[in-house]
Amino acid sequence: MDILLVDDNEEYLHLVEEALGESGYKVHTAQDGLEGCEVLANSDIDLIISDIKMPGFDGFKLHAFAREMEKYKNTIFIFVSGLKDAYVNSMALDPRRDYLLDKTTSLREIVRLVDSLIFGQLEGEWI
Repeated sequence: MDILLVDDNEEYLHLVEEALGESGYKVHTAQDGLEGCEVLANSDIDLIISDIKMPGFDGFKLHAFAREMEKYKNTIFIFVSGLKDAYVNSMALDPRRDYLLDKTTSLREIVRLVDSLIFGQLEGEWI
């Protein structure tokens, strides 16, 4: 399973990349939304995790770009932010495929959520 991870905080990006990689995911990283768009255009991504507030091309623009592409219109998108983004509530997010996490969420919980979203009830099972 391929995951796109986008964040302008290099330390956070590395920590989440390592946690997901240790869980068996292939992680593609980008340090801003524009780099993320390039990855989406040139890869097959199964799930997207992105910071919201980044210089230039932010997470909202990346989300809109992904939803415009046929192959990503139903891809799970997890926003991660250290800010209390009140304006997120005004966005038209789909609760079946769009999620929001606070950056204080532990790495273990992030991996657990990703496992759950990708594998559903098979999470933790040998298949």
